[in-house]
Amino acid sequence: MPPFPHTAQTGGGITFTPAEPSPVSIGQALREATAMETWLPAPSRLSEVTERLLGYIRETAPAVEAAAGRRPVACPVRRAAVAAVQEARHRAGGGPGNGYASAITFARGLGKAAGDLMHQQRRLQRGSER
Repeated sequence: MPPFPHTAQTGGGITFTPAEPSPVSIGQALREATAMETWLPAPSRLSEVTERLLGYIRETAPAVEAAAGRRPVACPVRRAAVAAVQEARHRAGGGPGNGYASAITFARGLGKAAGDLMHQQRRLQRGSER
């Protein structure tokens, strides 16, 4: 199914793992996805950002989950990290729905979830360095 059904923007479909390294950095993808409230990207750019965010979530979620699993069950950092992983997987599993507006909403949600996942990953790394 096209990433943006009923818009004639097939884009070859959304894949979870890029075939080649993405030209979009994760920081740039996060900034663009969360700024979509103020600007509307071209459909091709939206596909690139969405694919990068999905790839990041797929790569990072298991690592954050494993790092959180090494913490005590009652640890608040662990609970926050597990919640971020669950939210990111939930957002990534839904798909964009029908139309350009839905694709924008999907990318924004992915951006917020990926940003939280990145924050939790850094938080876990800081905690393990101490």
